[in-house]
Amino acid sequence: MATALHSLNLGELAHGAIANYLQAMAAYKKPVLADTDPENLHQMRVGLRRLRTAVQVFEVGLDLPKAGREPAIAAIGCKLGQLRDLDVTWMILRDRYALDLPENEQACLGKVLLRLAKRRHKTFKQVKQLLKGDRYVNLKQSLAAWVDEPRYRAIAALSADYLVPDLVLPLISQLWLHPGWLVGTKASRSGLAVNTRLSLKATDALIADQGPRLHSLRKQVKRVRYQLRLVSDLYPNSLEDDIQRLSNLQDTLGNLQDSMVLSAFLEDVIPDAKAQMPTLFALLTDSRHRAWKQWQGYQKHYLDPAQRQQLQLTLLNPTGSRREDGANANKPKEATASTTTPKPPAPRRSTANRKAAGPKTSRRATKPKKTETLDAE
Repeated sequence: MATALHSLNLGELAHGAIANYLQAMAAYKKPVLADTDPENLHQMRVGLRRLRTAVQVFEVGLDLPKAGREPAIAAIGCKLGQLRDLDVTWMILRDRYALDLPENEQACLGKVLLRLAKRRHKTFKQVKQLLKGDRYVNLKQSLAAWVDEPRYRAIAALSADYLVPDLVLPLISQLWLHPGWLVGTKASRSGLAVNTRLSLKATDALIADQGPRLHSLRKQVKRVRYQLRLVSDLYPNSLEDDIQRLSNLQDTLGNLQDSMVLSAFLEDVIPDAKAQMPTLFALLTDSRHRAWKQWQGYQKHYLDPAQRQQLQLTLLNPTGSRREDGANANKPKEATASTTTPKPPAPRRSTANRKAAGPKTSRRATKPKKTETLDAE
C-alpha cells in the first residue's frame, strides 16, 4: 500500500521525485538520438528540468554524488536547450508566420530557415556526442546508484509537511523581489501602478531596454512553477490555480522575448531585413504588443499584496485539513509520536535496471498543445 502523503518524511519525498524524473529523462535518450520528432527532445528536457528542480529543492536533506548534483544536470540541460531553441525558432517562423507572408518575403524566409537547418545540424552533433559521452553516463549512473542506496543528511528524517514550507517560501520571496515586476510601472499615491498609457513607440523602447530583465523574470517564474508542482500533492486542491497562472505568465513573457530574439536573428541573417521583410516584422511587432498587454494584466495581479500574501499563507500550511488540533498543531509529527528518529526510506530498485518502457503516449491527445517559446537558460 502506498504511503499516505501526510506521513512522508523529506527523504522519502525526495527519493520518489528523483527516481521518477531520472527514469523520465533516461527514457527519451534513444528517441532523441534517432532525431525523428522534436517532441522527444522537449520531453527529455522536461525530465531534466524536473530532476534539477528536485535536487535543488531537496538538496538540504540529500547526500548526492558529485556527478549527480545540480551543476552536472544544468550543464546537460543547457546543451539540449540550445538545440531545442533552434527547433522552436524553426517552428515559429515556419508554422506561425510563413503562410501570412507575400511571395518575396517567403523567399527571404527560406534563406533564414536554411541557415537554421545548418546551425541545427551542427548543434545536434554536439548533443549526440554529449548523450553518448562520459558526462551524461556518469550523471545517469551516479543517480541510479543513489536511488538504489540513497544517502541522506539527518534533516531528511523529518516530516515533509513540517519542512516543505521552509524550503519553498524562500523561493517565492525571491520571485516577489525580482526587479522585473517593476518594468513599466509608475509611482502613485497607493504605491506602484502599472503604466497602461505608454505609446507603442515608448513600449518598444522599454521592451528593448528591459528585455533581459523580463527574460530573467520568466526564468524565475518557471523555476517557481516547477518547484510548486513538485510539492503540490502536499497541498491538495490549493495550488492548481497559482501553478496554471504562473504557466500562462511564463508563456506570455516567452512570446514577448521571442519577438525580440527572432527580430535580432533575422537581422543577423538577412541584410537590411526590416526593409526586405516588412510584413514579417509587422507581425512580430503586433505579437510583441499583444504579449505586452497580457503581461501588464499579470503584472497588476502579482503586484497586489493580497495576491502575494494568499500564496504565502497557503504554502505555510501543507495538508492543513489533516493536521491535528490543539497544542500539537504546529509541531512536526516526530515530536509527538515517538522519540525514535524516523528511518529513511528503504532502497528501491534502480531505474537503470528496469526495462526501458520508452516514452509514454499521452491520454490527452485531443488537448491543444501550448504555444512553444524559446527557452534558453
